[in-house]
Amino acid sequence: MIVIGELLNASRKSIAAAIEKQDSSFIQQVARDQAAAGASYIDVNAGIFIGKEADYLKWLTATCPGGGRHPLCSGQPRSNALQAALAVHKGTAMINSISLERNVMRNLIPVVAGTDLKVVALCMSDEGMPQTV
Repeated sequence: MIVIGELLNASRKSIAAAIEKQDSSFIQQVARDQAAAGASYIDVNAGIFIGKEADYLKWLTATCPGGGRHPLCSGQPRSNALQAALAVHKGTAMINSISLERNVMRNLIPVVAGTDLKVVALCMSDEGMPQTV
């Protein structure tokens, strides 16, 4: 079973504040606590910071314990932010998540094509969730 720790998300007020202050020790402790609790991957997300998302996501990735050596997971809709994070990540990262929505496919498929990245794929498209298997 793969467990993804999802606490390093900028939509959480304490995480957003730590990202803005670039409080490395706080971010690292949250990541370590999730790893100690059994997380296989640590999800990082700076999506609320439009315009600064790439810089903040790159910082989060580099700041996590081991400078991104603990496998990270990120679900960024903007490929430039994802590519910035992947540039400093060590090891095989996971993209969380890809769907058949046109904008998602257009932005993220070029990032993952031809790589060893792991991907969480959602069964949904621009038409919504499927009604059957």
